[in-house]
Amino acid sequence: MSITTTSIVQEYGAFYIDAGQNKKRILTMLSQGREITDFATPIKTDDTIFRLANATFRTLVQPFQKTFTQKGGVEIVPNEIRQYRFKIDDEFMPDELYATWLGFLTQKSVDRKDWPFVKWLIEVYYARQIDQDMELNEYYKGIYAAPVAGTAGADGTGMNGLKKQIQAGVDALKINSVNLGALDKTTIFDQVESFTDSIAEVYQGIKMNVFMSRYWYKKYMQDKRAQGFYQRTSDKDIDGKIDFTPLDVKPLACMVGASDIFCTPVENFIHISPATLTKNQFKLEEAKRAVAVMADWSEGLGFGINEAVWTNIRPTV
Repeated sequence: MSITTTSIVQEYGAFYIDAGQNKKRILTMLSQGREITDFATPIKTDDTIFRLANATFRTLVQPFQKTFTQKGGVEIVPNEIRQYRFKIDDEFMPDELYATWLGFLTQKSVDRKDWPFVKWLIEVYYARQIDQDMELNEYYKGIYAAPVAGTAGADGTGMNGLKKQIQAGVDALKINSVNLGALDKTTIFDQVESFTDSIAEVYQGIKMNVFMSRYWYKKYMQDKRAQGFYQRTSDKDIDGKIDFTPLDVKPLACMVGASDIFCTPVENFIHISPATLTKNQFKLEEAKRAVAVMADWSEGLGFGINEAVWTNIRPTV
């Protein structure tokens, strides 16, 4: 990482004067925190591949007769959710801050890795940026690509995100695809109701979240308001609950730009992570005036039973 202070030096000069400046004066743009994992069922495991089995039962009941007439059966098929390994590697020269307005983030009496600047970076940059990168690039839109030796991996290549998993499940006829056509902001209320009507009736009474992007969530709420049969005194009287069901429409930042919808029972949506490791646990090393910051962790998202997932994503063939 390069520390670019060119504009600071041009504006405030190539020197440090203690004028009461502090970290509160370094303002940053808002960042996106992790969101989708809050809706998933957490499972702690050190298995790199969390193996599950899905059992399907055949019917048993038949009319009585004295002779034995066998009926029934169980089919058990494998299903797995993979944990992907992620990391951050960064290195910088904190001495770039000397003789600048940012000099208050340095400290001569301690090692460079213990400078206030490093603590500020971890709290304001690394921790927040990791959350944003995972939410916006990996959890939903990620497409895994094997690392190239010696080259930093590109954004969104750390895991197969939910969109790719759902598409693969639809193409394999495992995940239920509901043909809604293109989403339309003037009809999305009816489209969502049609979508939920297509959920298998045995699951109609199960708590589920119907996920979509924040854009389409807003259009759903606006179209719901436009129906005219809701008595309201403010927009707070319109919510994401789908009438006559235990389902709720939920917006997800990770689905930005997508016109996708998906839902599954809460217990079927799974987030796995190690039982013995803590993500965002940073390791600091100092060598030749440079400070290196490293972290690595594992996690994965997926579905316990693909057949209990519904989406408007259509088959690719």
